Amino acid sequence: MPESDIHIMQVLHTLEVGGAEKLAYDISNSFDKSFQFSFFCLDALGYLSNLIKQEGGNVYCFGRKDGWDFGLIKEFAELLTAKKVDIVHAHQYTPYFYAVLASFFSKRHPKVIFTEHGRHQPDKVRWKRVVFNKIFQHLTAAYTGVARFSKDCLVEFEKIPENKIDVIYNGIDLERFPKTFDKDKIRKSLGFEADKTLVGIIARLDPIKNHSVLIEAISLLKNQFPDIQLIVVGEGPMLQELKNLVSTLAIDDTVIFTGLRKDVPRILMALDIFVLPSSTEAMSVTLLEAMSASLPVVATDVGGNQEVVIPHITGELVQPKDPHQLADAIESIISAPQKAEQMGKAGRERVEDMFTFDRMIEQYKKLYLKITGKQKL
Repeated sequence: MPESDIHIMQVLHTLEVGGAEKLAYDISNSFDKSFQFSFFCLDALGYLSNLIKQEGGNVYCFGRKDGWDFGLIKEFAELLTAKKVDIVHAHQYTPYFYAVLASFFSKRHPKVIFTEHGRHQPDKVRWKRVVFNKIFQHLTAAYTGVARFSKDCLVEFEKIPENKIDVIYNGIDLERFPKTFDKDKIRKSLGFEADKTLVGIIARLDPIKNHSVLIEAISLLKNQFPDIQLIVVGEGPMLQELKNLVSTLAIDDTVIFTGLRKDVPRILMALDIFVLPSSTEAMSVTLLEAMSASLPVVATDVGGNQEVVIPHITGELVQPKDPHQLADAIESIISAPQKAEQMGKAGRERVEDMFTFDRMIEQYKKLYLKITGKQKL
């Protein structure tokens, strides 16, 4: 194929750091020059938009107005025509809604892909959307979910036929996570104490991630494990509330808030256990990264977590919003170092078998080529 034979525009709410946004960014950096990527944000730019621009990429944002923004649809359609876009890859439902309409009104009529990531729970059927979806099916080239959970949600709540939806699991670049490493050396370089039992979470400080439940669980374990320390990586609207909770529980010396970090692999390799207590998840990239770093994991038994964690083999699954059950799961791993090591190895093997970055990229590449008619499968 000649250079930039296929132009793909990825559509998102923003380019702040999140699962969907990071996936879109990683995809754009992983194809050869026969694929050109650009980004369209409905609402605002964000941290990743600066990286994309620094790397020579194109990011567009017109700023969506409240309600149905028909002016945005017109501008978006004109952009698709002017930039000769072949595929509009929409991440989440609202970007999909605008992508379909913009494609329809564009002179080029680029192919539309809708990728479903996470869903807020409890979810419900919105019949107005179901009506639109029946029409949009004829204007959509492909539907994908980042987990079986995501696919099931499209079927149950959006009434999209199951046979039209493919699952393309999120994948991890294992080169960022060496199989062998010096944990003590990494801890020292990060300023963490070598003799501590480090429990970590890497997630946006948002209510849906339930950091408070983990903090409460750590406070329950403090007397039994005085050397335990919680590393909280991320930023978000809950920061001050979580700091206040730490002070109320009198565990200020036990919890470290690091803010947003760019060295996630090194932090994970410094930990002993990774915990993800979210009330809902689709296919958590950070959970997969933790397993890539050979860590035992504790996660809530929700969404796509059930497709990643094998209970008692790669980690433990617990019910959400239950600090006592969460504490018990963490305790069971801390108290059995040999079991923890075996879980970490099994988790790494599971990622190698099912959730590699190369596998994910190959599946998206085949999809792009298929819907543009560049390659028959």
